[in-house]
Amino acid sequence: MFTVNRRLLFVGVSTMQHHAGQHKLYFLADALGRRGWPTTVLVPDFEENRVFLRDRPWIEALFYPHGNGLTDAWQKSRVLREDRWSAIWLVGVGLRSFLYRGNKYKHIPLIKDFDEFPSMMSHLGRWRRLYLRAIERAMIAQADGFTCASALIEGLIRRQRPGLAGRLCRLAVAISEDEHRVDPAVVARLRRADAGRPTLLYVGSMNRFYEEQIDELIGLARVLHCRGLPARVRLLGGGPELDHFKDRAARAGLGGAIEFAGHIPREELASHMDAAQVLIFPFPANPFNLSRCPTKAYHYAAANRPVVTNRVGEVAALFGEKAWYYPERDVEAFADCCLNALAQGAAFDNGIPFAGLTWKSRAGQFSQWLLRHGWLPEGAPMEAEPAGAGRAAGG
Repeated sequence: MFTVNRRLLFVGVSTMQHHAGQHKLYFLADALGRRGWPTTVLVPDFEENRVFLRDRPWIEALFYPHGNGLTDAWQKSRVLREDRWSAIWLVGVGLRSFLYRGNKYKHIPLIKDFDEFPSMMSHLGRWRRLYLRAIERAMIAQADGFTCASALIEGLIRRQRPGLAGRLCRLAVAISEDEHRVDPAVVARLRRADAGRPTLLYVGSMNRFYEEQIDELIGLARVLHCRGLPARVRLLGGGPELDHFKDRAARAGLGGAIEFAGHIPREELASHMDAAQVLIFPFPANPFNLSRCPTKAYHYAAANRPVVTNRVGEVAALFGEKAWYYPERDVEAFADCCLNALAQGAAFDNGIPFAGLTWKSRAGQFSQWLLRHGWLPEGAPMEAEPAGAGRAAGG
């Protein structure tokens, strides 16, 4: 068992806007800090990070000047010299996320979080993927414990580190309790604008990385249009390729069968999902999708609307038999499932407890795991909060 020092240190790599793993870092640190845990966050000195931490006095905030990969790694490693950490929890994959401890600080346990394996992104070049794979393996070899978001990642880590036993915690992504708030006035406005026309809603960024998914959504609108059905496919989200996808849909002559609504304020997202009749999510079984646990699925689950997706990875694990699944890339079957989901009407209930979708639930699960391994900071409440119930609570 490691020597217990004073504080739990969360080490970030970017901002929430530019790195998905930073959501987990912020909201876990926030939830634990609110419960009285001595909690410190070390992140690059960006305004977004300062804004988030400014009104959270229960978190000790440390900032380092953002530079290249080597200088970032050096800046982070310097904080080890303070030697006041019960454990260090680290996000990111790459040289700038690597923490060098040396023999002097091996008594401080290092916990590596893997939300996904970026080496599995097929759009990256061969040499970039080889570099990322090497860094992933080095980080797996170095860490004393792990949190990970998917069954695939857990399996890969355990194959490289077969003696881990309980030092790996399956910790799914989540949403903030305050994030999913429906505004009845916004819902009423959206439904008036739809004038009784059913909406199939997709939420996601408009960039080339998701081109296959967005092409499938355009294909869905084409099928609905050809069948003469009134349902409309609405895509929420901004991004560098928004105009590109709009032009592609316009050239297909789909008229009102598809709408690119662009970026909306984050606080309105729950209302848009509540106003829709069905939520849609093409999620093909490529290696990267199998490695990740998309936050979007948890927003969809919180909305408690029928979901049409593919039976793949953590999305299928979350929804179980409470979603409509179609064979990936089969747009006609996609349309059939959407129509079946529409037939559910207001009677639908996915049965997934909201509490199990939240960061508060994850913080309870994480605290229990730290307690079992003696990695609690000094002054932390010794009675760990139980993890939330339901499929979304993580393994």
